[in-house]
Amino acid sequence: MSSWGGGSTFTNLPSWSDSFNTKLPSSLNTPTGGGGNMLPLALGLGSSVISGLFGMGQAKTSASIAQAQLAAQNAAMLEGREQNKGQLAGALFNKLFDVGSGGDISFQREKDAKMFEVGPYAERIRGLERQAAKDARLAAISPESKERARFDNRLAIDREIAARRAQTDAMFGPISSSYFG
Repeated sequence: MSSWGGGSTFTNLPSWSDSFNTKLPSSLNTPTGGGGNMLPLALGLGSSVISGLFGMGQAKTSASIAQAQLAAQNAAMLEGREQNKGQLAGALFNKLFDVGSGGDISFQREKDAKMFEVGPYAERIRGLERQAAKDARLAAISPESKERARFDNRLAIDREIAARRAQTDAMFGPISSSYFG
């Protein structure tokens, strides 16, 4: 009879000590050749070996996964370093090119442009300016321009006369004169 907490008694349950004092069937208890009871030992040893092998396999898998993750992180870090090196090298090259050969190329281009402006380009510009001045002089003495100048002069005179006549008409009234047509 076993007693469990709370004072209640259960009659058909095994006792605490019975769970540790289990007896194997008599067929398993018979010694085979003086070795005693080897079956539980063999089963325990086999179970340990199998779980050890599976455990080692899991450990190897976990280790290989961890190594792969570390290798990927290392590769990413190295790639980042290489990109930074490339950016620094590009910036350094640009500065050196601007100061060194880039400055020389720029200076040579500016020199060539100045020579072109002073040389053949300047001659071309002067020729175009001379031609434009000649065309302006010829236009000023042409019969059409003289006729236009006469028309503009006559129009200016007519406007001046009209303005003065309007002024005198406003002060004295209309005046008839042989001069004002």
